[in-house]
Amino acid sequence: MLAVAWWGKIIGGAIGLVGFGPLGALVGVAIGSGFDKAIKNSAEEMNPTERTQTAFFIATFSVMGYVAKADGRVSSEEISYAKHVMRHMSLNPEQRKTAIDLFNQGKELDFDLTGVLENFSKFCKRNRNIKRMFVSVQIEGAFADGHVQHDEYDTLQFIAEVLGFNQVEFTELFEAVASERVGASHQDSSSGATQRKFTATSDDYKMLGISKEASDVDVKRAYRRKISQFHPDKLVSKGLPDEMIDMATEKSKQIRAAYERIRDARKQADSVH
Repeated sequence: MLAVAWWGKIIGGAIGLVGFGPLGALVGVAIGSGFDKAIKNSAEEMNPTERTQTAFFIATFSVMGYVAKADGRVSSEEISYAKHVMRHMSLNPEQRKTAIDLFNQGKELDFDLTGVLENFSKFCKRNRNIKRMFVSVQIEGAFADGHVQHDEYDTLQFIAEVLGFNQVEFTELFEAVASERVGASHQDSSSGATQRKFTATSDDYKMLGISKEASDVDVKRAYRRKISQFHPDKLVSKGLPDEMIDMATEKSKQIRAAYERIRDARKQADSVH
């Protein structure tokens, strides 16, 4: 059920172009004349959580469009991924139309990527977990057609940098998403989950941001850190739109599965010796 106050306030014009800067301008174009009538209102009419939710929604789809166009063309797989996110968010027809319009605005040559990211970062303030989820969604979008081109990689790196992540942190996020895709392909193989139950690969360690040489204590510590970063309840309480909870839940499941494979594989190895 989409009982979200922030969406009602967008439709009512409450965010205004002034209150949300580049983000407000984007959604103003997406919604159209109905929005323009209430242009005098400001983002102050929203509480902090609603402002963050609104900023996340606007930035997610517009930047996704920019990333998709970064290599010169938007593939059908990238469009499908955007629709996949919309389905996960259970958007109603009105929200879906706005999301599509935002995606298309992101593909325009005059799209202000830096301004949108800085504006988004302002509303997230110091909440790095919300920003981390945002970057992960953009990386997943870039992987939609099976590989990330050089221009797409540079764009993703720039996005992470503007949002305050250093090279090490970005690489960890990038490799975690890459490992998710490898893990999913393994799950689709003929042996399925049984094949992976007691087999921990380098991708599982990448998912947790550690090496195979990590101690059991470090493995558990890394798992707790990762699960905390992407825990759905914590993200929603900090401003992740409720509609994104399914994606956050799925990411938490992937992190937990990687940890359990590492843990079980180590237990099995210990029992052999």
